[in-house]
Amino acid sequence: MAYQQHQQPTASGLIDLRGLGEQQSNQPMTPNLWFEQRFPTQTQQFGPAFLELKQTGNGYTKTTPISINIDFFASILSDPQLGLSVIYFEQDQQFYYIEPFLQLYKPTSPEKLQNLYRGLLIRCALSLTDEVNILNLFHEFRQDKVAKQVTQRAKSVLAADSSFFSPTSKHQRIRGLELTERVARRFVDDLLTSEEGQILRLADAYAVFRKLLKQRELPDIKRSEFKQVVGPLIREEFKVALRNDLPGLDGSGVRGWKGVKLLQSAPS
Repeated sequence: MAYQQHQQPTASGLIDLRGLGEQQSNQPMTPNLWFEQRFPTQTQQFGPAFLELKQTGNGYTKTTPISINIDFFASILSDPQLGLSVIYFEQDQQFYYIEPFLQLYKPTSPEKLQNLYRGLLIRCALSLTDEVNILNLFHEFRQDKVAKQVTQRAKSVLAADSSFFSPTSKHQRIRGLELTERVARRFVDDLLTSEEGQILRLADAYAVFRKLLKQRELPDIKRSEFKQVVGPLIREEFKVALRNDLPGLDGSGVRGWKGVKLLQSAPS
């Protein structure tokens, strides 16, 4: 029995989904080599995909993968060569993948990632020669109990903390609390300006902000939530706080910000 670990993985067979599983000119002779060629970085970090048993006799060598490396398979669920960026967002306890056309992260399920794992095993098996016993690739390693172990391990291997989707992060998802704050930052930066003698009424600011949310197909928020999100940003940008004693049109006190002007009443 030989444990196959190659210190210098090659990148000559990087994965291409259009031809994944088709025979290549440099046909790998073992499952470890097949995965090593396609995932060299993960092989270096986590080790080979399988523990392999090599049996020789009567002029032939038979290779059998007898145990899988759970860490390795958890890591390859996210790989640029697959066109996939997958993370496990710990705060929501949710897997996300990046949608390639929108470049936004969307939720995905463990079951879909398990299907990806099973598909890679099949592609590998179809690319091997008769010198490899592929029974475990087709059956044992594709069972639900093994696939679930892979996605369970991926929760730690692909873990991302709360900063991954923070309002200032370059990563964006299709739904999330941070999206409201990003709209709030644009609202303050693009639609408000400092002007002496002007008054920004809370009701007017809230109405425009709701239009911005609707324009982006984001959930509506309550006025109290608007104050919590936008109030600190206005204070930071214009050094003024929300007041309750500003003069209204009828002479009564209204809530708002003094010295701040709304540039337009509706988003473009």
